Amino acid sequence: MDPTRRMVAASLPAVALAGRALAASPRELLVKGLTTYSESAMVMSVSADGRSAITLRFCRFPDVDITWLWCHVVRDGVMYAFTQHDLPSSKTRLADGPDADYRVPPLDAALTRDGKGAALKRVRIAAPLRLHKSRAAPHGPGDIKSRFEGVFTPGHVLASVVNKDRDEVYGTFAGDIEVGGQRWRHEGVAKFHEQRQTGPRFEAPFCYSWLGGPDMSATTLLIPQGATGGWIFGDREDGLADMAVDPPGDVRSVRYRFKSGRLMPGKLTAIVRYQVPVYDAHWQGCFMRGEVDGKPVVGVMNDWPASPDIYAAARIRMA
Repeated sequence: MDPTRRMVAASLPAVALAGRALAASPRELLVKGLTTYSESAMVMSVSADGRSAITLRFCRFPDVDITWLWCHVVRDGVMYAFTQHDLPSSKTRLADGPDADYRVPPLDAALTRDGKGAALKRVRIAAPLRLHKSRAAPHGPGDIKSRFEGVFTPGHVLASVVNKDRDEVYGTFAGDIEVGGQRWRHEGVAKFHEQRQTGPRFEAPFCYSWLGGPDMSATTLLIPQGATGGWIFGDREDGLADMAVDPPGDVRSVRYRFKSGRLMPGKLTAIVRYQVPVYDAHWQGCFMRGEVDGKPVVGVMNDWPASPDIYAAARIRMA
């Protein structure tokens, strides 16, 4: 086993299917390592008590006619998931338009934004999807019928750069969810992001997180070059200079260093850990709750473990 595979295997959640070989579809592999325009848009939300969470993500490669669709729903610690990486795409580029309507026929899934960036008014998501009741769901539809619809309402836009050509907007999400005959109303802190890029996706390692709580929100990205992003406290923003975080696990300590010079600690505990098959490896996701600077937060922390070891390097920098 090469070092990258060893690192990934060591940090997989206990629910991983031991010894399972990942089978990427031929169409998915068309974009592996490919320099081509792509655009992604996503809404994610977690309720304050951590009982309910939802994400919907489109990633489009219009020049090669491919769309990736991800959906994850959590209710009382149970994960439902949908992943498919060989759906079609029109050649239209959506992310730079003043409004955008992300869809992927023949599936009836939609993410529609009115406005953009600082002028964003709302984002509506809706989909009837067949989900897997699994933290390690394979590609394609599952056996669990689901339906949801709701609206993201923006509050703050992050000025600090996370990635070039990426919009980060914080707010709230409210919607109705039905999974396997169980229905509930979801309300929680939320985030919308939209990103354009031409470089290949899922090559370098990263640890990405979005966290939100009363009067505070953050997006952070740890990569081999260091950390990017920032935190919003009420109406004040502080850009991130660096950070250190534990490798993927059920409990993760984190320390932030801001451009203002301030240091801020945090400790996060997994609500649900899960994984998504990407090419021949696993992207690792986690809905989390905990405390940062002594205040309650919920959100996500997602990892693409690979070489070099970004967690060890960050510990050394922050020592």
